[in-house]
Amino acid sequence: MRKRDKSDLKEFIGRHYGTQTRMANSLGVTPETVRTWIVRNPRGLLKHSPEIVKEKNVTASQLMWEVVYHERYLQE
Repeated sequence: MRKRDKSDLKEFIGRHYGTQTRMANSLGVTPETVRTWIVRNPRGLLKHSPEIVKEKNVTASQLMWEVVYHERYLQE
Protein backbone atom coordinates (compact mmCIF):
# COMPACT_ATOMS: atom_id res chain seq x y z
CA MET A 1 0.00 0.00 0.00
CA ARG A 2 1.41 3.35 -0.97
CA LYS A 3 1.48 6.39 1.22
CA ARG A 4 -1.30 8.91 0.63
CA ASP A 5 -0.27 12.32 -0.55
CA LYS A 6 -1.79 15.80 -0.65
CA SER A 7 -4.27 14.77 -3.35
CA ASP A 8 -6.07 12.56 -0.87
CA LEU A 9 -9.85 13.05 -0.70
CA LYS A 10 -9.68 13.62 3.07
CA GLU A 11 -7.23 16.45 2.46
CA PHE A 12 -9.56 17.95 -0.15
CA ILE A 13 -12.47 17.82 2.29
CA GLY A 14 -10.35 19.34 5.06
CA ARG A 15 -9.12 22.13 2.82
CA HIS A 16 -12.60 23.09 1.60
CA TYR A 17 -14.88 22.19 4.51
CA GLY A 18 -12.67 21.81 7.57
CA THR A 19 -14.25 18.54 8.67
CA GLN A 20 -16.26 15.68 7.23
CA THR A 21 -19.17 16.70 9.46
CA ARG A 22 -19.15 20.24 8.10
CA MET A 23 -19.14 18.88 4.56
CA ALA A 24 -22.07 16.61 5.41
CA ASN A 25 -24.04 19.50 6.91
CA SER A 26 -23.27 21.77 3.96
CA LEU A 27 -24.41 19.17 1.42
CA GLY A 28 -27.39 17.88 3.38
CA VAL A 29 -26.06 14.36 3.87
CA THR A 30 -24.99 12.39 6.92
CA PRO A 31 -21.40 12.20 8.13
CA GLU A 32 -21.60 8.46 7.40
CA THR A 33 -22.28 9.26 3.75
CA VAL A 34 -19.12 11.37 3.60
CA ARG A 35 -17.13 8.54 5.22
CA THR A 36 -18.51 6.15 2.60
CA TRP A 37 -17.24 8.45 -0.15
CA ILE A 38 -13.79 8.29 1.41
CA VAL A 39 -13.52 4.56 2.11
CA ARG A 40 -15.63 2.96 -0.58
CA ASN A 41 -17.42 5.14 -3.15
CA PRO A 42 -15.78 8.47 -4.00
CA ARG A 43 -18.01 8.89 -7.06
CA GLY A 44 -20.98 9.32 -4.75
CA LEU A 45 -19.93 12.87 -4.00
CA LEU A 46 -20.25 13.81 -7.68
CA LYS A 47 -24.01 13.96 -7.15
CA HIS A 48 -23.26 17.12 -5.17
CA SER A 49 -20.74 18.58 -7.60
CA PRO A 50 -22.94 21.57 -8.57
CA GLU A 51 -23.12 22.69 -4.92
CA ILE A 52 -19.42 22.06 -4.30
CA VAL A 53 -18.36 23.97 -7.43
CA LYS A 54 -20.70 26.85 -6.59
CA GLU A 55 -19.74 27.14 -2.90
CA LYS A 56 -16.03 26.36 -3.08
CA ASN A 57 -13.28 27.70 -5.29
CA VAL A 58 -12.99 24.56 -7.43
CA THR A 59 -13.90 23.66 -10.98
CA ALA A 60 -15.87 20.61 -12.00
CA SER A 61 -12.67 19.25 -13.57
CA GLN A 62 -10.72 19.62 -10.33
CA LEU A 63 -13.44 17.85 -8.40
CA MET A 64 -13.59 15.02 -10.93
CA TRP A 65 -9.81 14.65 -10.76
CA GLU A 66 -9.93 14.35 -6.97
CA VAL A 67 -12.56 11.63 -7.23
CA VAL A 68 -10.79 9.66 -9.97
CA TYR A 69 -7.44 9.90 -8.17
CA HIS A 70 -8.95 8.68 -4.91
CA GLU A 71 -10.81 5.89 -6.68
CA ARG A 72 -7.55 4.65 -8.17
CA TYR A 73 -5.95 4.78 -4.74
CA LEU A 74 -8.75 2.61 -3.30
CA GLN A 75 -8.27 0.03 -6.07
CA GLU A 76 -4.57 -0.45 -5.27
